[in-house]
Amino acid sequence: MDLTSNSVATDLYFVGLTPQNSAGGLARIRGHDAATLPARSVYPVGPRMSGFVEPILRQLRADTEVREVLMRPVLGHYGISRELSVGLEVCAGAGFDAAALAASVFGQALVARQTDAFIGRVLPPDEWTDNARPGLTVLFKTPIRMATLTPLLRQIFEFPGDGWPIDGFTTIPAADGCFGTLMGLRYLFLPEISIRWDRSLREKLRGSDEAVEILLLDQAMRIGRLCLALQQNPTIATAHLNWFDVIVAGIEDYANVIERLARGPLSDTDRAGAMTRKAFSEMLGLTSGEVLRARIRHTETEAGAWTRQPSGVQPRLPLGRLPQRRLRPLGADKLVANAVRA
Repeated sequence: MDLTSNSVATDLYFVGLTPQNSAGGLARIRGHDAATLPARSVYPVGPRMSGFVEPILRQLRADTEVREVLMRPVLGHYGISRELSVGLEVCAGAGFDAAALAASVFGQALVARQTDAFIGRVLPPDEWTDNARPGLTVLFKTPIRMATLTPLLRQIFEFPGDGWPIDGFTTIPAADGCFGTLMGLRYLFLPEISIRWDRSLREKLRGSDEAVEILLLDQAMRIGRLCLALQQNPTIATAHLNWFDVIVAGIEDYANVIERLARGPLSDTDRAGAMTRKAFSEMLGLTSGEVLRARIRHTETEAGAWTRQPSGVQPRLPLGRLPQRRLRPLGADKLVANAVRA
């Protein structure tokens, strides 16, 4: 789907979610001093992927406001890790039940014990939200083999300027669905995920709400300047900055977020002064400053608990953005079912 524009009648959503629960790529060989798993045991392909995403697709099929659904597995690159994710994009009308979609996504993340998951709504140029995040979308003129992208990726990762270095991307596969043949790349700046493992970013965001807003704007400026440079590449059709209204949830709060989404949409009174035509992150009252402060507090509390473990039983830190296997909270299926029915 084209994320460069958004008509008045429809909204575009896309999802960050994976059933993969082991490190992929070189990380499966180098990470945690564990036995190396074969790729077929790491990447969730075939029936494993289709079965995992079916509850989400079932909810979408039941919503008459859904205009188009594009579902194909995508590959996320984060350092030496490779993550096979659900490449789900949804085009929907004004009456679409975005809360039910978000609850379904976070319910599947809970089932998979994924550390973090997100769902984003593309913001048109005339809309804004207090929980917006900048992103980069690059589309090629013709499909390109992933193996030939090294110079382009180096340019993206090493691009100078204020903000924060771009630390990964998700592939946009070509129509044939082959992982090695790409139609483009996508990046979304989600510091609430990165600060789990990036201490430098955590320190930078520890200050006031103004510090958070400045970093987000600096990141958008960095992406905008990068787009100008990428448009000089003869293989690139478009490179553009997008803003997304996002809801990010983690393993520690999936159940709470699902319960809050089940309360239903906001009233017109609650939305007085809103800068979007449709509530999304507003349903949870999210703002960038509050979201990041809460995540920093949780991350540091969790890190403190790890350091207090008796010698010999201290858990290893997660490798990059990799999903971790965690115990599943009781009642998860009931929470998801109630939220989707609400």
